[in-house]
Amino acid sequence: MSQMNKPIQVGIVGCGNISSTYIATLHMFDFVRVKSVTDMVEAAARERAAEFGVEATSLSAMLSDPAIDIVINLTTPVAHAEISQRALDAGKNVYSEKPLGVTVEEGEALVKLAARKGLRLGGAPDTFLGAGHQASRRLLDDGVIGQPVSATALMMLPGHEHWHPNPHFYYARGGGPMLDVGPYYVTNLIALLGPVRSVFGTAKITRTERPVLSEPRRGEIIKVEVPTHTTGVMEFENGATVTIVTSFDVVKHRHNQMEIYGTEGSMVTPDPNNFTGAVEIFRRGDTRWEEAVVDHPYTEGAPGRAGGLRGLGAAEMADSLRHGRPHRVSAELAMHALEVMTGFQRSADSGRVVTIQTRCDRPRPIGRHVPVGTFD
Repeated sequence: MSQMNKPIQVGIVGCGNISSTYIATLHMFDFVRVKSVTDMVEAAARERAAEFGVEATSLSAMLSDPAIDIVINLTTPVAHAEISQRALDAGKNVYSEKPLGVTVEEGEALVKLAARKGLRLGGAPDTFLGAGHQASRRLLDDGVIGQPVSATALMMLPGHEHWHPNPHFYYARGGGPMLDVGPYYVTNLIALLGPVRSVFGTAKITRTERPVLSEPRRGEIIKVEVPTHTTGVMEFENGATVTIVTSFDVVKHRHNQMEIYGTEGSMVTPDPNNFTGAVEIFRRGDTRWEEAVVDHPYTEGAPGRAGGLRGLGAAEMADSLRHGRPHRVSAELAMHALEVMTGFQRSADSGRVVTIQTRCDRPRPIGRHVPVGTFD
């Protein structure tokens, strides 16, 4: 079998709920296979391995396995930098769940390490690869609403303690709405509008303690360590200004998750937390909103499968690796998003506008007629 025809072998670190979706998504593609999984809780690794017929192993064994081409890091955010560094040091390409790290310094160290070793580094979120967002990108690039002027990106929830079985880490270092859900919104905006020049933000902790309302930890008290409501303004290099709000303090609202306003019209895009959804357009002179045709590949996948197509970016990275082309879910994109997100807190702390130092290109679009199972 030629090297091109051999599946890229993957190891997954972290066997929480989302790992099942990752493996199922990766196994949609004939060019990539999950070889092994590991978790600090051995029983979790054994359970996931049995579910998909893969190996359960230790982290050290995975990192020393010469057959593993890519390590996928699905650990908690505060562990992302350490695990990714260990994998890169072991000579493995790395795809990390969001965010790349919890500080700019962590992200920069990983980007430099990957470059020095000549390895691929990429990371979630990958929802911008989905059909709805690729359709939005195409319509925007085609000038359907004219030159982008502004946008709103609003992620407002009452908090994960209402439903998550283990919500505590969402309120600890590395958590909070901006680093937890904000990556979907910030990354999607960068994919649509390009790099960010500067940010201004405010951030606050609305309640220092929150009772868990979900099972099995109902009644426990969460000590809140990070801001739970962040409001920011992003100035893009193309001149667009975007208002973003991420919150675990809003009981209910009636706003769309993301809207883009141009010189000739407005666009409602799908929820950045999902891969697809309706795209609506209102152009100058129209009398009502029109729903655009979404005919790009990669919708949500199997009905009812939690997490949709999470892991699509890892598959795209594997495909890029075997073809020798740049991957769309790049280290530069993940690093730029991380600096933007942490920039809001730096701005809130200083009361000043923060200039963003990193830059990235917009990821290449996926064509409308690319067959499912390929990316180019």
